[in-house]
Amino acid sequence: MSRRHLALGIPLLLLVVAAVLAVLGSLRDSHIVTVTRVTEADPDVMWELWSDVPARTEWDRGLQYIDIDGPFQAGTSGTVKVEGQDPVRYEIVEVTPKVSFTDRFQSLLWTHTDWHHTIEHRADGRYEVTWRLETRGPLSLISLPVLKNIFGEEVPTAVTEFVQLAESRSRP
Repeated sequence: MSRRHLALGIPLLLLVVAAVLAVLGSLRDSHIVTVTRVTEADPDVMWELWSDVPARTEWDRGLQYIDIDGPFQAGTSGTVKVEGQDPVRYEIVEVTPKVSFTDRFQSLLWTHTDWHHTIEHRADGRYEVTWRLETRGPLSLISLPVLKNIFGEEVPTAVTEFVQLAESRSRP
């Protein structure tokens, strides 16, 4: 193989690999991180903490601020500012009161990250509270290692602080 063919072949191969990753990333959700904690916190208190969007800075220390442009329901959007980053827009895409909600953050070109939050009742009377982050879009598989690195450390801490605050507000 000549140098000219090699010089053309390598960029073409990289382009093909990037195209395959873009197609795969657009067809399925890619898991970033899931964090679950078991708690005796009152689900009404947990829901209040989630739905009081500007107060999330109490338990998510990485947030500089977060606002919401309307009621806590599907279709409402807002802005979040993480320390050291530019503000990012988000949209609430699903709400089942006192059970779950999902907010979506646009990240890279035609790529988004969904934050699923759920409260599930357990047979022993306690609850499982879960954060599950997934990404989808043409650049999701390329950005996945970076997202796992960032959120793999931050999300467990935020969930623990959320549960601790909910438990402290649930006690008589």
